[in-house]
Amino acid sequence: MNYPNLFSSFSIRNLQLKNRLMMAPMESHLGNADGSVSPELIAYYRERALGGVGMVVVEFTCVDGHDGFSSLAPQLRLDTPFFRTGHGKLAAAIQSAGARACVQLSHAGRQSRESVIGRQPVAPSAVPLKSPYLNATPRALEAHEMERLIQRYAAAAAMAVQAGYDAVMLHGAHGYLLQQFLSPLVNQRNDEWGGDFERRLRFPLEVIRAVRAAIGDRPLLYRLSVSDFIEGGLTIEDGERIAPRLCEAGVDAIDISCGSLDRVDVIVEPMSVPEGWRLPMARRIREATGKPVICAGVIRRPEAAEAAIAQGDTDVISLGRALLADPLWPKKAQAGKADDIRPCTSCNWCIKETGGNRGVGCAENPRCGHETDPLIDRFGQGHRAAVVGAGPGGITAALLLDQAGFQVTLYEKRAALGGNLVSSATPPGKEKLFWYRDFLLRRLAASSVTVRTSAVVTAEQLRNDQPAVIVLANGSRQAPLPLEGSKGLSTGPAFEVLLGEGHLPQSSADRPIVIYGGGETGTETAEHLAKLGQHVLLVSRSGAQFLARNAEPLYRMHLLKRLHANTAIRILDHTRLTAVEDDHVMLKTGDAEPRPQPASAVLLAHGLVPDTALADALADVPVPVIRIGDARTVARIGEAVRDAYRGVQDLRLSFLQTEAIRC
Repeated sequence: MNYPNLFSSFSIRNLQLKNRLMMAPMESHLGNADGSVSPELIAYYRERALGGVGMVVVEFTCVDGHDGFSSLAPQLRLDTPFFRTGHGKLAAAIQSAGARACVQLSHAGRQSRESVIGRQPVAPSAVPLKSPYLNATPRALEAHEMERLIQRYAAAAAMAVQAGYDAVMLHGAHGYLLQQFLSPLVNQRNDEWGGDFERRLRFPLEVIRAVRAAIGDRPLLYRLSVSDFIEGGLTIEDGERIAPRLCEAGVDAIDISCGSLDRVDVIVEPMSVPEGWRLPMARRIREATGKPVICAGVIRRPEAAEAAIAQGDTDVISLGRALLADPLWPKKAQAGKADDIRPCTSCNWCIKETGGNRGVGCAENPRCGHETDPLIDRFGQGHRAAVVGAGPGGITAALLLDQAGFQVTLYEKRAALGGNLVSSATPPGKEKLFWYRDFLLRRLAASSVTVRTSAVVTAEQLRNDQPAVIVLANGSRQAPLPLEGSKGLSTGPAFEVLLGEGHLPQSSADRPIVIYGGGETGTETAEHLAKLGQHVLLVSRSGAQFLARNAEPLYRMHLLKRLHANTAIRILDHTRLTAVEDDHVMLKTGDAEPRPQPASAVLLAHGLVPDTALADALADVPVPVIRIGDARTVARIGEAVRDAYRGVQDLRLSFLQTEAIRC
């Protein structure tokens, strides 16, 4: 059998799981506006249950609509019997798809939003929260309020059992209320609910006992941040003391996590974090409790998951973002088709979507969050399609059109495929994006798509070929930049360096490579060149605080720390490039006069605009011309992939339905 440890059965309390894989709880924003379960939410969870996990844990579900919400977007509730019916349908859908169903119960405490709950958030103590995601000053809970909160957890757990869930999980991680009581930074009380280690434990222990009484013999799981990764906060040593006490009170398994809103980067790690980084902590908690542990933490490949089980690091692997990218991860792994798993690269496009109060999405899997969409059938049988540009959007469009039955030709002007995937994967810490590039190339090789590389396709050629549909994924071009001077110094686009094109002379601290533009491309090119031994002067028109301003926030946090610590990179902000001469550039800072700066080369990263030349030349063709990705608007990989998917879905409607109504 493939991965025999991973696909062995396992029991938590008296509940048997068919394998050691669990879907981690992740907010989806797919519920109804009132917090009830929607058809879209059921379809989302059912698709992942059908993918083969042993258990699905439904996202954080509020136990107290009075003051427990943590999200601006719809958050699930289970605080009155009204919500029980929807949860019953959800649990049944998960179970009928072959997985066990668990619900995570949550109260946000000081991480509730006053704009949502209409009142000041509550917490153990009135300690302000200052996070990039939320600033809040809570009021301290009165001692007499504790029993009401404990009973809210118990009542929600009882309703979860009535709804048919197989297990219940308490959310005691990520800075939510249960963790707030444990934290010496947040719980600064000096009464029976706080003051020392034992008293800080009291509220979580009372909640566990009440929930245990409410759910009977069903398994009780507890998600625990075993370390805050904040000075003065909880450490893994604290976790080793806390976890056994939780188990003594009635917890059957500990789900290992870390962090809070103060350190979101250890909850949903950026791309540079290595695979399986939490496993050593999981092993320590497993040894401390003697109870089953569940571990997430950038576990992406089946071989890594198998090794973690075989070596005794953890008992169950919790897949989060990996199941957004590919719901069929378990079935593909069990079938020995690991190379066919669409890999999660930790790009956190999913976090960008939910952080923008939209439904969950995935940069690589455009169906994520849209599971009620019709499947792409072979509506294009007998027709031809042309796709121009083989970046992530173009390859996605070609594969989807091939799936739809079209005879597809994919044109790429460069000798290699990948486009922005290559330039995005080249900077330090972003190597996981090559996983996705390689996955797409394997999919292309297994498809019927005809690939033409080193092919500059023209409007005349496309007109002569007469395809039934044309997809333009030909990307962007540099924004105009008027420069004075002789321009004798080697000058070119920064992204071409990331694509491995061209040759740069060796630089020095006195004569660096000048990169003009402090966005994501400019900063990443600077770090890439420094790693190659070059010296870089990064020139930005904006202030240094705005460097890489459009990058994914958690990745940006780490990127900026590395940039400022790198002695081979000098940053010059509030400065414009005005001229390029034979051996220097002219730089103008603020209102000062332009001054010369010796340089070995100039790389331009001042901005991109869509390349519309081909689209303009095809404006009169009598077939659909679909612009996607940077050819439509300069954005990210996820937008390009989504454009491709939406374009093919819209094309399906136009092919299958020529007239909406006939009355």
